[in-house]
Amino acid sequence: MAIFGDTQARPQAVRAAQNADVLVHKATFAAGDEETAERVFHSTASDAAKLALQANVKQLYLTHISARYTEEEQRLMLEQQAQTIFPASKVIGDFDVFDI
Repeated sequence: MAIFGDTQARPQAVRAAQNADVLVHKATFAAGDEETAERVFHSTASDAAKLALQANVKQLYLTHISARYTEEEQRLMLEQQAQTIFPASKVIGDFDVFDI
């Protein structure tokens, strides 16, 4: 398991997450908000998905979603953005439980 919290996409993250069963990664912003994410040291759903793909992980759980995405449709949009890059992506919430 690899967990990336309050961070931006970094090249060394691929090595750290390589072949993990699960990657938990923040996805504070949607695709298209890369400049904002970069400026405030956060990641987009696409950033997390690209890392998951490059690191050959089995599952990506997206967390630390911005409060601007409170509606279920918005969270689904983030999940779908990630899934276009890495199909095994899922937006998760606090206290969700998963068997690994």
